[in-house]
Amino acid sequence: MIGKGGLFAASQSAFKDLGGVYLAIIGGAAALETTWVEQIEDVDLDDLNPESLWKFRVKGFGPLLVAMDSHGGNLYTKVNDAARDKRAGVLAALGVKS
Repeated sequence: MIGKGGLFAASQSAFKDLGGVYLAIIGGAAALETTWVEQIEDVDLDDLNPESLWKFRVKGFGPLLVAMDSHGGNLYTKVNDAARDKRAGVLAALGVKS
């Protein structure tokens, strides 16, 4: 799966149970991303546009980051936790009680 934001915990569990990854792509780069598509091979659930499931044949795709993986890794959680820890440290250094 490819997207620009995180997913819910149920999706993370599905990656772990079924195998799979969530690849992060830069938001707003759709014009560039479309140059990688060689052919649209299939569209399912097309009544759910833009949430339909598309199967593309691509060339030169990427680079992408593995943001969520089948081992329980979650880049969004790691970054959020690190930011919260850093924020707490900065506030403490400034004498601000949280």
